[in-house]
Amino acid sequence: MPYDVYAATETAGIASPCAFRTQHLYEDLLVVEPVDDAGRPVATGTAGARLWVSVLSSRALPLIRYEMSDCVALGGRGCPCGRVFRVVEAIEGRSEDVLAMASSAGVTRIHPNVFHDVLDTLAAAGWQVRQEGASALTLLVAAPAGSPRPDELAARVSAAVQAAGGARPRVTVRMVGTIPRTALGKAPLVVATSTGAAPSA
Repeated sequence: MPYDVYAATETAGIASPCAFRTQHLYEDLLVVEPVDDAGRPVATGTAGARLWVSVLSSRALPLIRYEMSDCVALGGRGCPCGRVFRVVEAIEGRSEDVLAMASSAGVTRIHPNVFHDVLDTLAAAGWQVRQEGASALTLLVAAPAGSPRPDELAARVSAAVQAAGGARPRVTVRMVGTIPRTALGKAPLVVATSTGAAPSA
């Protein structure tokens, strides 16, 4: 059966689900600390701005409070499976994927889930949202098949940002053959090319 393993290249496995689909930390192998922007521990059930991970089994290259930009919320302990390791309540993605967009309050942080909700239903080979300033986005859609017209898609993305608390942005849709990749070969779904505003604290 497939497993939803939470891991990183540097730390290897961090958590995985039991038969009850509860995501348990590997507390016998790692010390995991969600912290805020100032490095202070966050409350149980609250997603941190970043994650500190200490690997207990790495002797050749010890990793002590290795910083990852993952936004993770930890829960308590206890599960019908009998494991006593802490539970991972949510993995909300990476902080660099959260866009700082203009809003009536000045700046609002727009989580990438806002775009997933609209764009994951597309019959396309891929998509990428690129931020162009505090109130403009460029949407790249690769090899669409039966997708909405560009103006309809732009309106849906713009409305989703507004519903999430941002000012309604100007959205430009470009149809492309493939989604551009970074030097490491990754094709990020969200790219903050120019925020035009500092993220809120």
